[in-house]
Amino acid sequence: MEDRRSIAKKAAIGVALVIAAAGAVLFYKNNIAMNPGDTLLKYMSYAEDGKYEKMYDLLNEESQKSISKEEFIKRNKNIYKGIGVQTIDADVTSKKRSTTVTYHVKMQTNAGIITYNNRTDFVKENHRYRIDWDDSVIFPQLGAEDKVRVKTLYAKRGRIKDAQGNALAVQGKIYSVGFVPGKMDGNSVKLAAKKLGLSKEEIQKKLDQKWVTDDSFVPLIKLKEYSKDLLDVKGIIVSTETGRIYPLGEAAAHLIGYMQNGEGKAGLEKLYDEQLSGTNGLEIYIEDSNGQKKQSLAVRSQTDGKDLTTTINSSLQKAIYEQYKNDKSAHVALNPSTGEVKALVSTPSYDAQAFILGMSQKKWNVINSDQRLPMQNRFKATFAPGSSIKPIIAAIGLSQNKFRANDDFGNSGKRWQKDKSWGGYYVTTLHDYNGHNLQNAMIYSDNIYFAKAALKIGKDTLKDQLDNLGFGESLKFTFGLNASSYGSEGFTSDIQLADSGYGQGKMMVNPVHMAAIYTAFSNNGNMLKPYLVKENGSKKQVLKETIFTKQAVNTVNEAMRQVIRDPSGTGHAANIEGVDLRGKTGTAEIKQSQTDTKGTEIGWFVTIMPATNNREALELVSMTENVKKRGGSGYVVNKTKKIMEEYLQ
Repeated sequence: MEDRRSIAKKAAIGVALVIAAAGAVLFYKNNIAMNPGDTLLKYMSYAEDGKYEKMYDLLNEESQKSISKEEFIKRNKNIYKGIGVQTIDADVTSKKRSTTVTYHVKMQTNAGIITYNNRTDFVKENHRYRIDWDDSVIFPQLGAEDKVRVKTLYAKRGRIKDAQGNALAVQGKIYSVGFVPGKMDGNSVKLAAKKLGLSKEEIQKKLDQKWVTDDSFVPLIKLKEYSKDLLDVKGIIVSTETGRIYPLGEAAAHLIGYMQNGEGKAGLEKLYDEQLSGTNGLEIYIEDSNGQKKQSLAVRSQTDGKDLTTTINSSLQKAIYEQYKNDKSAHVALNPSTGEVKALVSTPSYDAQAFILGMSQKKWNVINSDQRLPMQNRFKATFAPGSSIKPIIAAIGLSQNKFRANDDFGNSGKRWQKDKSWGGYYVTTLHDYNGHNLQNAMIYSDNIYFAKAALKIGKDTLKDQLDNLGFGESLKFTFGLNASSYGSEGFTSDIQLADSGYGQGKMMVNPVHMAAIYTAFSNNGNMLKPYLVKENGSKKQVLKETIFTKQAVNTVNEAMRQVIRDPSGTGHAANIEGVDLRGKTGTAEIKQSQTDTKGTEIGWFVTIMPATNNREALELVSMTENVKKRGGSGYVVNKTKKIMEEYLQ
């Protein structure tokens, strides 16, 4: 009998042989014994998984001599990762033992599916079938000097149009201006700085970038147009590009907004960015050594953005802007019969085009340091309404039967207080007149009358009615608007209630909301929803029904008519012969106390014009800051007349 040591030794040898045999079988199966077709499939699976080193190991010796492992990995990685390979399905179509393998490949990439039929030769070396490799294994048409390119097919951005189809934002021609350093002379920087409005330091900084060579094109600025003598500067090159153009310029900057880095950053450009931008496409193609497209491999077409049609009247938008461009102001014009917004203006404004063309530091510093805050969108904000609230207070009082239009509230002179509990506080007004009824109070814009009217309405009723008009909630509109308000805690005192009757106290109103409320005076008491974008189904929409009674509307309309017709009316300067204008002025005092003499004033004027033979009905709400010592609301009245006259031409 064999001793135990001998038996154990034989057993160990046996186990080792079994393990070795199993390993040999596995190795043979995965490498040596693979037929050419299986080797091809293994190669493709490595390509799918990004195992480029293992792909290289399947090449024959001659192929490995022709390309180093580093070069092979770099070339394949750049191509497969560059085109975004997700899956590779390969089917061998030749006989198993043939050393020339034909096969079909279906490859999922970022640009879609690439399919091709190919054939590759194999060589048996050391019991292994290895690939006789060249670049055609990647793609049949790919040569050693060729490149695989991935090109973004940019979607054309949709246009923003006015109601007549005129462009408010459109893709157009812009010019890229830059230097080729090798062609410059000693005066080039100085001359270019002068002609382009750039500093010499800005230009030099661009020229000093590490990547710049004598033959480089160094971009300096983009322009909407340029003077031909710019080309006289040595080294200057001007190339044409496609970019966003804003035909109305500063007149519509806050409305339209601007783009930066391919995205809408403000205004309608931002709010409708997804609709306007569309979806970019992608093309994968082979480029030859001359830079020419040799063959397209896959294309995912772009989807162009959709146009956006607004209700805006470009001529009116420009007319309003030109009148107020040097003021801090906000304006809303709409058709009171439909709710279509015809103009939205905020001043001062900014050059939206500069964000497309490239804004110099100098320009940005000017905008940033401007105390008038030109980037601020004022038609989104709220302001003390002053007397422009009076028609609303009158309509509430009449509709709620708190007083009648012919009621005489009594002559209290130019200074009045409810009783001695008010201490030293008085409501003041500017004019003496006879007959203190609603119409006369509106004509003369009598603060005392409307303070009394608010007290007659009462704090609870006034609160309920203002809430019904949308105070305390943001009006549903294209732009997010600050909510109008009368005080976060309601009316906490008779003084606050009385002051609210003529638009002071804690009253704050958004101009678009003001315009919406005033539509009730053109729709028998129904308040319309303002809308700015023409979409499928866009039409007149009643936002709140019967906020005022028809009788109250008729009474207030006649009073507003007299505000303009009557020579004593605060809006008389806007009177246009033969045009049935209605309106109300408003001057809000912004000061710390009644005795504050350093406070400023806000001027309002709301005007309503019925449809004429050649023009649709128009309601214009204008708010201008800092009108003190400039005529108060009269400053706004005079400008409104010019706008209306231009509109009627």
